[in-house]
Amino acid sequence: MNKKKYIFIFTLLLFSSTFGQREYIRWNIFDINKVRTKFSNANQLCDGNFQNTIFALPPAFEYPSGSGINYGTDVAFIVGGYQKDAGGENPNNYPCVEAAMTEGPADYWDPNHYDPYVEFVNGDRACMNDDKDSWPINGFPNALPNYYYKTTYDYVNGIRTIAPQLETIPLLVDSTGWPGASEDGTRLAEQESFSVSYAIDHLAEVAPERWLTLQTITRGMAWSGRYYEDFIVWTFIGRNIGETPITDTYFAVWSDYSFISSFNPPNTFGDDGDVCFYDKNRQFAYSWDIDGFETSPTGGTMNTQDIAWAGTVVLKTPKDDNNNEIGVSGYDPISNFNAQTTNIGNGARKNEFYKYNLVNADDPRDKDGDGICETFDDGLDYFQADSEPTQILSSGPFTLEPGELDTMIIATVFGVSKLDLLKNVDQVTQLYRDKWAILQPPPMPKVTIRATDRKIELTWDREAEKDSLFEGYRIYKSYDGGVTWGTPITDIYGDVISFKPLEIFDLKNGITGVNPLVPGFSLGQDSGLDELWKEVDGDTVNYFVDTKVNNGYNYRYAVCAYTRGSKIKPPLENSISSNPSIPNDNTVVAIPNASVSNNSLGNIKVVPNPYKITAGWESQLGVKRIDFTNLPESCFIHIYNVAGEKIKTLNHFNGESTKSWNLLSESEQEVAPGLYFYYIEGKIGKTHGKFVLIL
Repeated sequence: MNKKKYIFIFTLLLFSSTFGQREYIRWNIFDINKVRTKFSNANQLCDGNFQNTIFALPPAFEYPSGSGINYGTDVAFIVGGYQKDAGGENPNNYPCVEAAMTEGPADYWDPNHYDPYVEFVNGDRACMNDDKDSWPINGFPNALPNYYYKTTYDYVNGIRTIAPQLETIPLLVDSTGWPGASEDGTRLAEQESFSVSYAIDHLAEVAPERWLTLQTITRGMAWSGRYYEDFIVWTFIGRNIGETPITDTYFAVWSDYSFISSFNPPNTFGDDGDVCFYDKNRQFAYSWDIDGFETSPTGGTMNTQDIAWAGTVVLKTPKDDNNNEIGVSGYDPISNFNAQTTNIGNGARKNEFYKYNLVNADDPRDKDGDGICETFDDGLDYFQADSEPTQILSSGPFTLEPGELDTMIIATVFGVSKLDLLKNVDQVTQLYRDKWAILQPPPMPKVTIRATDRKIELTWDREAEKDSLFEGYRIYKSYDGGVTWGTPITDIYGDVISFKPLEIFDLKNGITGVNPLVPGFSLGQDSGLDELWKEVDGDTVNYFVDTKVNNGYNYRYAVCAYTRGSKIKPPLENSISSNPSIPNDNTVVAIPNASVSNNSLGNIKVVPNPYKITAGWESQLGVKRIDFTNLPESCFIHIYNVAGEKIKTLNHFNGESTKSWNLLSESEQEVAPGLYFYYIEGKIGKTHGKFVLIL
């Protein structure tokens, strides 16, 4: 077999003479876009572990980031094959299967297949480019010797032997010292992970134990921005570091998402309405909930329109010489693990797992033996999962010669609807075909906020205006903590795809109206930027004032710079940051309040009065509340009902002008509707008034 060249460049390391049982597994978090997940340096992309929730490691493909809704039960890489000099004992010549998932109670799912090389481990987190404390102690590549290791290990004597026959490959780094994913060592993505492991079984679910002489190099890549915020790309490289070939090899990804896993009635485990789909043309396996009702992990219930869609797309399979194309022969999607069992034996045993779930032999759902579940062959849209909607995407068979490596590239993709999901799959596929050349929005504005009496002021820098394709700024306003950002813009199916901005400021260059490539995306009306500019300490900054605010309300703002786009390229806009407390990004939050009253109590008001449940007030707070405004720095607020009974005393000593009341009595009971009186006393005097509650 001819050996192949691949662009992924790395160096594997000398392992220390001391050997720890699983002590070098580390985790870290991808969190730069709307998909947030904790991954391991041992080929596990998430571990939601809904079968053993106590062992789950959130976030497990939380989507959108910050929502608290986790869709990842377990997503992990698998390699299977035959090898004469495989580690351990194998008198029956069974296939070896190295599976990184830790799902469920079966012994097979114990994390016993990969160990990271200690030289890549530092501290308590897996290596990521934006987390320098997670890098090797001596950095990349200074600490790395130029040779590789066999994975065989002498447990008794604690000896690992060098494999001198393996080729030396230098590890290239970018200007920051990070080993980027590109051919020259530069970063391809804003957020990248890098881990190197070897196959080894510390435990054997069925004796004798055995393992492949296999190295793995795994990278994750994530981008922000409108067109890249719904997926993470994962590159998996396997290398045979033994002296004999690995034959009948399969690279695979275990893909198990949950929509939404619940153990409470009516959604008991195994009957939660999850369904599986497979798009053969896209090489995309995905899942969703179809029963119309789920219990939300954050409280309450979720309908189908509230539940995201998720799946795994294969962008590159092993033995694919043309990196601009996907879809090669030997791509065998296996669409359900069938509760880890078959009619012959337990699929959790390696030889059964290899046969039924990698080779897909004798699968009862694949009667014609073409490697694809027959429900898809018959043109059906989906099949009902037995429990969790597990799908195994497998590519093979092929041979890995000694020293040879090969690559599988996948993306974990999410969407708010089926249409949105498939659009995001097509976007990541195009990104792969474009060799990771992303379309960049202008630099993200760095926004600061100042709230005063019924007024909010936003200030931001002008770096975005230096972008050659810069067109303008779109300002968004949220009343509900960032859940929505204005009037929704929907697609033809009624799904929300974006929001109408509060304001748009754009260059006077004749580029106006809605861009045809992005539904509802307005490029502005040639407003000009002059009215935004303001001199501050000799520098010109952008300045915007919003006076359509009420004191005591919590308002969130985002300022997004965007490009003009063209007839063939869409406009690009900054994503809205999910955490407004992070400095120097484009999202801020504030509550306007009146200034503290130091001389008079005559301006004290109750807001709103009368109080009634309204979308503008309640949706942003999640609790009932009224505010007493224009207060002095300190005072007591006594509240009485019409019978003259004291309901509540509020102590106000924080030096602010507003005090909130959650409409609970001294005994923490919700008060009844009706007329109430307040009596306020402080250092500068006393006052009284009344308000009405309409509940």
